Amino acid sequence: MQEALLKQSGGFDEVLAKILQFIHTIADWIGGLIATVIHSILPSVTIPDDLIQSIGLMAILTIFLLIMQIAKKLTWIVVVVGWVLIMARIAMIVIKG
Repeated sequence: MQEALLKQSGGFDEVLAKILQFIHTIADWIGGLIATVIHSILPSVTIPDDLIQSIGLMAILTIFLLIMQIAKKLTWIVVVVGWVLIMARIAMIVIKG
């Protein structure tokens, strides 16, 4: 299915270009939103257009890192709970005899 999608859409390069274009669009949108908030707080400050995309990309990277940190903590919780359940099962086997 993935191969058919890649052949239909024009290949890996085109799919990669669309993904990067999507990230660029989101970065511009988020950067513009942050620039608007900054401008509403500090009306005398104007942020150049070339800085808006950088702000958006940094915001996307920050969000990604926050998600990764949360996923890392959840992974540790699952591992600890798994070990506790395994130890409880072993204890039940030992008690049962």
